[in-house]
Amino acid sequence: MVKQKFNITKTDDKNFFIKIYGGHNQIGGNCVVIENEKERLILDIGLPLTDESENSLDIDMKSNLKKYLPDIADLYTDNPNKKTAIFLSHAHPDHFGLIRLINKNIPIYTASETIEIMKKGSKLLWDNLYNDINLIPVKNFEKLKFGAFNIEFCPVNHSITGACAFKIEDKKSHKKILYTGDLRLHGRDKDFIKSMIIDFKNCDYLITEGTTLSRGCHKYESEVDIEQKLTDTFKKDKLTVIACSPLNTDRMISIYNACLKSDKIFVIDPYTAFILDSFKDKKDIPKYNSENIKVYFVPNKHTKTLKEDKTLYKFKSAKITFDEIMENPQKYVLKNNSKLFNSIIKRINVKELNLIYSYWSGYLEDENYQWAKYKKDLKIVHTSGHIIQNDLIELVNKIEPKNIIPIHTTKNEKFLALFKDKYNVISDIEI
Repeated sequence: MVKQKFNITKTDDKNFFIKIYGGHNQIGGNCVVIENEKERLILDIGLPLTDESENSLDIDMKSNLKKYLPDIADLYTDNPNKKTAIFLSHAHPDHFGLIRLINKNIPIYTASETIEIMKKGSKLLWDNLYNDINLIPVKNFEKLKFGAFNIEFCPVNHSITGACAFKIEDKKSHKKILYTGDLRLHGRDKDFIKSMIIDFKNCDYLITEGTTLSRGCHKYESEVDIEQKLTDTFKKDKLTVIACSPLNTDRMISIYNACLKSDKIFVIDPYTAFILDSFKDKKDIPKYNSENIKVYFVPNKHTKTLKEDKTLYKFKSAKITFDEIMENPQKYVLKNNSKLFNSIIKRINVKELNLIYSYWSGYLEDENYQWAKYKKDLKIVHTSGHIIQNDLIELVNKIEPKNIIPIHTTKNEKFLALFKDKYNVISDIEI
């Protein structure tokens, strides 16, 4: 059985606590509780990505998830012991995956983009299991008051749109806490650091991720570099198939821009079109009706679901058939779909395709992974959604916190090595 860890920080105020129920010395499963005598804030409540032996977990979101629940018994009853609110940093399951099991009356605050992704994912992937939760949209830089707590949402750059950090102040203890969630500085936007620091330089606690510290990477290509690489690669006179996530909106922008620069048509499936259509106010994110985009109505369960409620017909103006793609394949860049790919390799030898892999390369080590058998034929064009070591140092030095609490990392000792000379690092949090 996988259990969320429970650790508690030492503070100099007996009525103020920071409790780590998940994400301490592990990647994923974030769950942080900040509480005073009367109120409790829960920052993320996610599924673990690994078991206690650090083996990857492939958890079915529709399965019984109770064994993964943090040990906060009253959170799942009709009468929580304290006035409680949940704040979700973004729409990745290792940050929100367990919310469907909590008391339905507890308010859950998050960015509107996160709500859209969760609702659409719920419809197509999770049998509408996340539809009846109490999700409340919050705007960027909006300030909320919850009892003695003031909370501000600060947008950050991650591999999914809508990601936020939280600036929290407890008016009773006068403590200031900055929780970064997942973030990076090598994406399209780095200026968000300025808003994070306003009024929070020298904050009491910085709770920040360190995912990439276990990978030994000191430098990653920027998202702008990725766009240029894709542009160069797309210029090949071949049919291009790219494996990527539609939720990685920065990457979708890079792929689309690269298609425009290389005069290629980007072909997406209805699931991808459905997800991207969530972000109507984000003009830089491509949509089904953008220039040089077509939608292939791949025959799968997602397309069937969208057809049943007539959503699919919205994309009819951009529809392209398989035969049309095959008539002039070198014109197209196809966002991968397994059924589409299987149809293609019946007509075109894999060696004659321009195969691009735009996920974390670590997945390819699993021999059961769908792309593992094509490893030798893949060109990997990817950069992480997580902050790298040099940028983490830059971030910490700009904030200059009194205490640092590592989260979403298996390398707490690296935090100590990097920061112990200047800051107090709470790495081995005591019970």
